[in-house]
Amino acid sequence: MTDQPARPGPAPRYITDRARELLNRCFPGLIPARVIEEALQQKALREGRLAPKPGRQP
Repeated sequence: MTDQPARPGPAPRYITDRARELLNRCFPGLIPARVIEEALQQKALREGRLAPKPGRQP
């Protein structure tokens, strides 16, 4: 087994320092990609770019 520390999240070119701070403070322990996916989905629904899934209430 190696003694290398785990990589701390996504590559910096995709996540800004401010975004990483928000992820760590507001969503500790969650997978950043999943948090970002949900946020993008909610934004797309609000802007009318994505139709809601049938049978779901926004």
